[in-house]
Order: sequence, then C-alpha cells, then structure tokens
Amino acid sequence: MKKVLYVGEKLTKVTGGADQINKRNQELLETEFEVKYLPMCSEKFDKVFLGIGNTYISLIRDELEYNYYDYVFISQSLFGRVCKYVKKRYPSVKIFVFFHNIEVQYAREYCKTCGVKAFPFYLMTKYWEYKSCEYGDYYITLNSRDSKLLKNIYGRSPDMEMPTSFSDKYDEQRALIVDSNNEILKIDYLFVGVAFFANTEAVQWFISNVMPNVEGHLYVVGRGMDKHQFKSLSSRVHIYGFVDDLSDFYYRARMIVSPIHVGGGMKTKTAEALMYGKTILGTSETFEGYEYDKQCMYVCNTVEEYVNHIRLIKANQSTINRSARNLFVRYYSNDALKIKFHTFINTING
Repeated sequence: MKKVLYVGEKLTKVTGGADQINKRNQELLETEFEVKYLPMCSEKFDKVFLGIGNTYISLIRDELEYNYYDYVFISQSLFGRVCKYVKKRYPSVKIFVFFHNIEVQYAREYCKTCGVKAFPFYLMTKYWEYKSCEYGDYYITLNSRDSKLLKNIYGRSPDMEMPTSFSDKYDEQRALIVDSNNEILKIDYLFVGVAFFANTEAVQWFISNVMPNVEGHLYVVGRGMDKHQFKSLSSRVHIYGFVDDLSDFYYRARMIVSPIHVGGGMKTKTAEALMYGKTILGTSETFEGYEYDKQCMYVCNTVEEYVNHIRLIKANQSTINRSARNLFVRYYSNDALKIKFHTFINTING
C-alpha cells in the first residue's frame, strides 16, 4: 500500500464545515493509502505564512528525510509554503492540493466586509495559494464554480471534483416519531452555522428583514453564535452556541433557512440538511455546486421570495422531505464519494 503524509492533525471531533470536509477526506485517504498525520504547531510568526512556520517546515523535512512517502496531501490551498518546500527538496514526492474554496476569491469578499485592515490577509492569501498551484501535482476542488475559478485565476485545471459529503447518520425511526408526535415542539425555521462573518450577516439579514413578515420562531445554532451581538432580537428568535449533537434540532425542524450571500466552495450545512431530509430555503450561494431538486430546494435571494415560499410551504409542512433524503444518498453520502475517489486513485496510480 502506498504512503501519504497528511499535512494536519487526524480529526476526531468536528466543529465546523471545513472540519467536516477534512475528516471526510481523511476517511477516504485511509481506504486507499497508509496515512501518517503531521499536526500543525503554533509559532510566533506563523501568521505571515498562514500557519506554516519554520518549525513545521523542519518537522516535514525530518519526516520526509527519514521515511519514504509516495504522496503529500495538502489539506488547505493556503499551505503553499509546504508545497514549495516539498517539491523543491523532494521532487519525486507527488503533492495533492485540496481546495475548500478558491481562497483568494473569498479573501476579496472578506476585504469588502472588513475594509483595509483585511488587505494584508488578502495579499498573503493570494501569494501562498498561488504557490500551491505552482508546485502541486494533483488539484481537487469541491465544485464546477471553483474549478472554473482555479483555471481562470491560476491557469490550473482540477484533476477531480469531490463535493461535500457526510457519513449517513439519519435515523428513520426517530424522524418518524418526531414528525408524528404533536407534543414534541417543532422548529419553524432553523439556521445552523458557526459565527463566521458570512453566517452572522445572513442571520442578521433574516432577523431584520424576513422575521417581521412571517409567523413562527427562528432557531440559530452554532459555535460562537450565542456570543454575537445580533440586533432586533425578539422572543421569537432563539440563539444557541456550540452543541455536541445537532440531530435534535434537525429532526424537529420544519425547514432550514440559509440566506448566505457570500462565500465559496460548497456549503456543508446544505448537505447535512439533505441528510436529515429537510426542506431548504436558501440563496443561490447556498445551493452552489449541488444537484438541484425543486422538491426540496427553494431558491430565495430576496425578502419577498423568502416570505412567499415560507407562506406557500408552511401549511401542514412535515419535518421529513423524502426528495432531500434521496438526493443525499445518491450524491452526498460518503458511500457515494468512495466509489468516485477509488476510481480517481486507480487512475493516477496507473
């Protein structure tokens, strides 16, 4: 079995969308390779190199100097310093680069939100992502939009598109019990996501613009959300921080709302909502990279579209959407991705 050095720690706990994708990638790699994980280390000036300082480069050198590896897997396209070092010093080692987003595009949006103070981050992002593209061997993106951006910005074509996926945790019996029991409190609108700027902006937009025009309660769940200072809160808005198990919220939800207007890659919470068989009301950004199914996905880019769709589907709305479940199993379950990844690895291994 061929060997891979993975740049990053082996994940045992998932706290966000990026973690979810990284953990999925690790599970897929372990089905095809012998994998060694090299956890990151904190260094005084590592912000200059976006997490890759001299100490970590020394760890990589020691690992590759005294052990044989066929591949290095770069779990984040900002780790261009690793790509450059490995390819220059160990040219026979092939490098996988995984793109959660085209980061420079995301950094531009961040600058628009945060202003000039974010410009140094944009410059570092642009430089190190370019180095990943310059020195990598195999490029993996999440969807066709990112593939096009990779080609347009860096002149590189991806070797594989590997969309967001999950290990299927759905419990049909539990879902049916919740749906049929009128004594269980149902959630009218559920938003799930960490307190990242794109998510907090989305929640604030929904609270300020949609909630005054619809009935029902909004539940917001995610790491740091309980500490964010949202405006125009009312007794109909319920904010929760990190929870160990999201399943109770998902099973009780009549619909998922995802008014996200900026971003890149794919929204992992869209796949998670599909896994739990949920109807989703989201922007075009929410559904970017996903197979579209009008039976479970409602595109809402304006206040009017949200209000109209909520009023249309809310009456007698079940907490289970069969079309969402079918879409997940076919395209976004880890079992579906294993077949695709196995074919890709067989191709590059000859």
